[in-house]
Amino acid sequence: MTVTVTETHQITSLGSAWLFINRIAGGSDKSHQHAQLRALLAKLGVEMREINSPEQLLTQWRDDSLARPDFIVSVGGDGTAAMIAGLTGGQVPIAIYPAGTENILAKYLRIPTDFDAFATMLTQRQVHHFDAGKCDERTFMLMLSAGFEAEVVHQVHGQRQGHLSKFHYVLPTFGLMRSYRYPKIELDIDLEDGTRTQTIGYWAFVFNFPRYALGLELAPNARPDDGLLDVCVLTQKGFWATNSYICSLLSGSLSGRSDVAYFRARSLKIHCAEGALPLQTDGDPAGFTDVTVSVQPGYLPLIVPPAQKPN
Repeated sequence: MTVTVTETHQITSLGSAWLFINRIAGGSDKSHQHAQLRALLAKLGVEMREINSPEQLLTQWRDDSLARPDFIVSVGGDGTAAMIAGLTGGQVPIAIYPAGTENILAKYLRIPTDFDAFATMLTQRQVHHFDAGKCDERTFMLMLSAGFEAEVVHQVHGQRQGHLSKFHYVLPTFGLMRSYRYPKIELDIDLEDGTRTQTIGYWAFVFNFPRYALGLELAPNARPDDGLLDVCVLTQKGFWATNSYICSLLSGSLSGRSDVAYFRARSLKIHCAEGALPLQTDGDPAGFTDVTVSVQPGYLPLIVPPAQKPN
């Protein structure tokens, strides 16, 4: 089991920070909010450098002439913070300012959007080291999925022209329910006890945190600091099975179904013999099968609100 390390620093000076702003995150323009964050960091005496793209972040991270920041403020959604953690190797604490569509991780950690409370969080700088997932070379924080749900994410992002709200997912979801082919997914899983098992299904989810979109839980026993990933496999396919699974998820009864299999894994391989199957991580497209998925214990240093435990 991974031992979670929480560091609380007595901050006399907040030092330097990189402010990463994902300008198209969330369902609407947040330019005014971004300006308030810049003003807040300046008021706190933070030496700030603003970044607006993954390419810019990677260039500056690799520039030996630049000093590494004391922390990074991630302004965006779950995928934005995961991208920052992956590109910086989990070496710098990340403070998430929730500005995405779902903000699942921020809600789970009770990260505030109120600027005074956010300033207190930065000043206290309590750093909690969580596990992260890895899909080949891509880092994720919350979850990965393969199958129907990942296909929806690929379709929505493929047509993206700016900000995304939850409503952008409604029509693609209902449209795909009648046309999706449900390719068979094969999983080779390295279990918690060191043994291996193989299973098949038509939807596959890998969770690091227990939360899913809309605050729902597909893997309620997942823990982000146990050195393991929770795998959920749905073994039925078709229009009516999809409707049934959605109803069970909404009612909180999915985990009790006999056609839903759960595994606690250290790593796994996902294969689809019928062709490349879409994947998504933390709400963003993440390529296609075949892939190897593993856990990175204690990889993710997040600044969390003081004197609070995750929700």
